[in-house]
Amino acid sequence: MTPKITARRTFLKKRSSPLTIGFTAIADFSSFIGQEYLAGIMKAAEHYGVNFINITSAIRPSLFVDPNFFSSYLSKTAFMRAPLLDGLITWASSLSAYMKNDEIQRLFSSLSPLPMVDIGYIDIPSVPSIRIDNDYSIHILVEHLVKYHGFSRIAFFGSKFSLPHQLRLASFKKEMKSFSLPVSDELIFLTDSLDEQAVAEQTQKFRSKFMLTDAHARPQAILTSSDIIAHHLIEELEKYGIHVPEDIAVTGFNNQLASLTSSTPITTIDLAYFKRGYEAVEILIDQIMERESPHKSPAPLTHTVPTSLVIRQSCGCFEAEIFDAQNSQYGSKIDFSENSSEVEIRSYLETSLEAVFGSNSPEQRASLSQAIFDDIYDTSVPPPVYTKPYKPFARYSALIHLKQIRHSR
Repeated sequence: MTPKITARRTFLKKRSSPLTIGFTAIADFSSFIGQEYLAGIMKAAEHYGVNFINITSAIRPSLFVDPNFFSSYLSKTAFMRAPLLDGLITWASSLSAYMKNDEIQRLFSSLSPLPMVDIGYIDIPSVPSIRIDNDYSIHILVEHLVKYHGFSRIAFFGSKFSLPHQLRLASFKKEMKSFSLPVSDELIFLTDSLDEQAVAEQTQKFRSKFMLTDAHARPQAILTSSDIIAHHLIEELEKYGIHVPEDIAVTGFNNQLASLTSSTPITTIDLAYFKRGYEAVEILIDQIMERESPHKSPAPLTHTVPTSLVIRQSCGCFEAEIFDAQNSQYGSKIDFSENSSEVEIRSYLETSLEAVFGSNSPEQRASLSQAIFDDIYDTSVPPPVYTKPYKPFARYSALIHLKQIRHSR
């Protein structure tokens, strides 16, 4: 147990009454983000023996269902005060669809001197916050595209009205310059919203500018500031016969459900929502400790939780889950990795096929092996826009050959 955890538990144990904290937000609980925040907060409250009150409101499918929805939420601020609460975790930016930023700041500042910590992106004066490290997140995305895949021309898709997207765009420009890569305005596409139609409009502009011209001038990858944008972008590109990742790579941001349900699973950034919710409770306890123990030094106002790169297929990689599933199923470490050459993979595949289909002829096994690579490289139907000689993750010839082998046994 770390000294900080021990100090918190000692502090809480010495209190005359249990600590009671709240969480306030307007959350879309059909999205996993609010669920993960809540799960992290509740788990930390359980671990520290803290009482927890959920003061969130769920987004309604229509304002006509509850026309007083937002005013009803605002009335709950009357309960966000001592002695009902000892501290409050705010997700201030969750109110941004209903209030201007300065109004949100005034709303939560009015709750002072109640100890608070925020997990959104809107700064509340004198309130500690947990923030996303956009610079590092964009760095590991660009680094992967440049160093691992060798891409040198990368476009950016984001939303022009979202502060987090603007911050990620600024990080993208800085990161591209650090790799001495072009970052002109023609490579930047900003949508009016995250809606499918808004992404479709920018995708049309992207196609007209790049995909109907010289292949050498086209971007090799598109870095997006949201999984939702990446998901809609992939769908729109497919409508034009532009396939991801064989024609162009795409990355997302947030590790939302859309990154898994997309027709091509999306390489993205995981923002550790559960961990941020958990650490919000710890920071709030530290803040209350500091207020009740004047000899302690003030805690920093801004905290960042490390993000991580989640590799899936949209950038052109094999997913780590593929290798994990093989290891789990067969109980032995797979003999190749994401960095293996085709020769190594073919050799491994031939050995594996011989172990499974040893009673079949070498010709049949070779036919199945080639069919699997036909699925990966498929040259039978060249894309209408690109002429690259590969098209992964798209065809079923291997399944046909497998059925033929089974029927012949």
